[in-house]
Amino acid sequence: MKKYLAVFLSITFILGASSAYAVTPSEIKSAMDAKGYTVVNVSENTVAVMYRGLAVMIAVDGSDGDVTYLTYLDDVSSDMVGYDFLNRYNNDIKFGRAFVDRQGDVAIQMDRNSAGGVSLKNIESDFVVFLSLVKKFVTDVKSQVAA
Repeated sequence: MKKYLAVFLSITFILGASSAYAVTPSEIKSAMDAKGYTVVNVSENTVAVMYRGLAVMIAVDGSDGDVTYLTYLDDVSSDMVGYDFLNRYNNDIKFGRAFVDRQGDVAIQMDRNSAGGVSLKNIESDFVVFLSLVKKFVTDVKSQVAA
């Protein structure tokens, strides 16, 4: 009996994994709209979710539908952060990274490798995690500037 249960669970797991899929930007837009966020289409594979003055880009890319979350922090200038600060933050944070782009704008990015599929619940959960990374970064910047 245990053997049959193990085989059943293995088959269920394999079928479940094979039926996983990449979400589309339109599905993300609908889900985030339903949560009460303002969402706009940016491009074929990207939407922007508006949250407290931030535009959080959510882009879906690749055959597995890898997902990238990205926002630029208009209230934080590159003069406020240096390489030491960014290195400390990036060392402390395991799910995302902060950087200064070529134009000198400060950004935070988080990626999800979606091999095997991703659900809208994953997107919603990741969005909350991403917002917490942004909040920590801004709090850390304010603490550094005040010191």
